[in-house]
Amino acid sequence: MRWIRTTLVPLALSKLVNACNAAPPAPTTVEWNDAAAAEVQAQVTTTMSAFAAMDLGGFKKGLADDVVSFEMDLEGKPVRLGSLGDVRHFVEETSAAMKKMGAAVMVDFHATRCRATTTLAYCTVEFDLKAKMPDGNTMTQPSRNSVVLARRADGWKWVHWHSSTAAPSASPQPTTSR
Repeated sequence: MRWIRTTLVPLALSKLVNACNAAPPAPTTVEWNDAAAAEVQAQVTTTMSAFAAMDLGGFKKGLADDVVSFEMDLEGKPVRLGSLGDVRHFVEETSAAMKKMGAAVMVDFHATRCRATTTLAYCTVEFDLKAKMPDGNTMTQPSRNSVVLARRADGWKWVHWHSSTAAPSASPQPTTSR
């Protein structure tokens, strides 16, 4: 019995101390999924296009119930959207203002880059938000979005996005017919 107290107990304690002092395991490597990234890219394009079409239902369909955002208003000022209700209100007001101006809104996508695992994804989107006015002038706002998405039971949903200008707004330019 004395041998157990003098040999095994100190040995067990020594192993326990060494295990506690050992470096934590190395982080695991992220396993990117190209098929999921393609799904995410299609979803981001669809959701942004619904916004441009002023389709609140289509836009909301791409969002998670707990979505948050940092967006820009029509004057280029930052807006914090802390809930799905805030997002809905922002899109309704923005759409109403664009319709009142008679603007036809479109998104001209330049580059969309997405990375995804099977459950979480992010995209960067470079685009021009264009508003064609009834007088033929087109206002263009070069922009960039960063979007974070999570796979939910009903598909990929935006959980966060951040919009910013990519360059100063271009002055309205008359369009020319060809």
